[in-house]
Amino acid sequence: MPINNPLVTVILPVFNGEKTLKATLDSLLAQTYSNFELLIGIDGTKDDSKNIAVSYGDDRISIFENPVNLGLGPNLNKLISLASPQSEFIAIAEQDDVYVPKRLEWQVEVMQKHPEVGLVSGIVEYISPKKNVLFPGMLVGGEQFLQGENLFKFLYINQLKVVNSCMMIRKTTHKDNNLIFRNTYGNFNIDWDYVLRFSLVSGVYGIPKKLVSMNRHIANNSVTTDKESQHKASRQLLKDFKKEFPEILKPEDFRKALKVHRKIELGHHSKIGIIAYGLYYFLLYSDVYFLKYIRERVRKFIFS
Repeated sequence: MPINNPLVTVILPVFNGEKTLKATLDSLLAQTYSNFELLIGIDGTKDDSKNIAVSYGDDRISIFENPVNLGLGPNLNKLISLASPQSEFIAIAEQDDVYVPKRLEWQVEVMQKHPEVGLVSGIVEYISPKKNVLFPGMLVGGEQFLQGENLFKFLYINQLKVVNSCMMIRKTTHKDNNLIFRNTYGNFNIDWDYVLRFSLVSGVYGIPKKLVSMNRHIANNSVTTDKESQHKASRQLLKDFKKEFPEILKPEDFRKALKVHRKIELGHHSKIGIIAYGLYYFLLYSDVYFLKYIRERVRKFIFS
């Protein structure tokens, strides 16, 4: 039986998550804040994910199984619709992430102290074989997120700086503004699209502490490993938002955003592509970054 009157609903969409799901569930069930329900959406998966979740036998867990794969956005929306009427906050989790014990405690504290805040996130540690990286740098450096249209423009130009895998949202803000997780770009950019729209209707707060760790080496089956499709979807989002919000986003904002994206995209080209596209982008944007990048990569090609 689910717990009565949970203040927090944790939603966990799962698709072929058997390699990492146990570590994620262990970290969620070990939270210092315990007044939560955990809704797991098994999204048409054929692996052992459901059996792993069932094996815990924890009263806080409710498992919902989609016979066919709905996709990330619809799965998230379904889980939110199934949240207990008593819960006030929705905490998003991902199947390949591990959460620090005080993640929920810190986030609930912010939400209760700041009623103007509708979304709170924090810092993620990306773990890789070479080095660990803390993101976003602005929170690591002690800065706080901008607000309103300023945050909207910042996230549009610089891409998403709000860690989606440890977001907590105020349920009334989400519902009162008819927000949803859209699958406009398939399974890509669902979080970027959502946070951009959220920033225009409510305050967004960043806790300057690590809330989550992601092992990028283990989680190598992520949809984001399809870089070509990811980049195509990102370029389309930039075009779509420029068209939808012309009163906020000017042509120069689109140009800046596209240049930032090209810098990200450049590193995923082939060796010849890096040189060819790097020179093209340098001529297009008159930004010496592209020349410096070519020089650094050529140096690596030679000495690797």
